Amino acid sequence: MVYRLIKYSIIFIFLLPLNLFSNVVYDKNDILITNLDLDNYKQLYYENYGRNINNSTAIKNIVIIKNVIEHFKKNNPYFLKKLDEVLTIEIGNEMMNKAIVRDYMRYFKIRNEFINEFYNTKFKVSDLKIIFNFYEKIELPISDNNCLTMIKIIDFKNNNKFIENFYKNLREGKRKFKTIIDNENYDICIDSKTYQIIEKEILTYIEFKTKKDFEKFVYDQQ
Repeated sequence: MVYRLIKYSIIFIFLLPLNLFSNVVYDKNDILITNLDLDNYKQLYYENYGRNINNSTAIKNIVIIKNVIEHFKKNNPYFLKKLDEVLTIEIGNEMMNKAIVRDYMRYFKIRNEFINEFYNTKFKVSDLKIIFNFYEKIELPISDNNCLTMIKIIDFKNNNKFIENFYKNLREGKRKFKTIIDNENYDICIDSKTYQIIEKEILTYIEFKTKKDFEKFVYDQQ
């Protein structure tokens, strides 16, 4: 991928220790889930989404994850091998040796591929306009000295030139936002926090746009 806009930050604060006497809570169609798998998955889910899920939902999610991973084991082992190499670098061998963590990460990396595929091949200026229309205002300061000092604040919500410039920056992986006012060139000053908020909105939008395709893919593996 030329430019990876989308990043998943997976948190591993604490995982329950291995228990050789874990009870089996699900055993069907060659999928076995223990109470330890269940508890660790629920904890991973809470740490990354900030909310709890019940046992039945957690089991359903784990079954889906295992089915998707099994699909890649059978149909595209090379992809899974390369994915594991990347994950080993990102989270280390210790975490990769924990099956529930490994499969959790594999699944969300695969989900991430759908998001990046849309971003790289289908995400257009028109999509960015839709996202910016979610905002009541997009008020940003302008500057004539590389944002060292601010001149005034302008609402860029309906400014097509700004949207096109923002899109161009996304595609090129840059943050050189410019505008012309009364034939004068100005910098548009977007701080890191504001930029991250916009990035999050773009991610949410793409997740929604790819939801049906990914759900169909998951359903086909069941």
